[in-house]
Amino acid sequence: MKYPNIGKSIRIAQAINDVKNTDLAEKFGVRPQQVVRWRNNEDMPIHQVQDFANYFGMSLFDFVGLSDAKS
Repeated sequence: MKYPNIGKSIRIAQAINDVKNTDLAEKFGVRPQQVVRWRNNEDMPIHQVQDFANYFGMSLFDFVGLSDAKS
């Protein structure tokens, strides 16, 4: 079973929506360094993944599916 890479989904969603790390940090009330950690993290709690999906205006399924994209 292949698990989705959430960090990759974040990176792709940021690129598609032209969202910078500082924008994401401001929205979630964290420092940009935390965004870098998220982008390099393969997994995280489902509620946090749902928050990212909502932020990017995507369903959870579509957001997680971004990690299957070839890069």
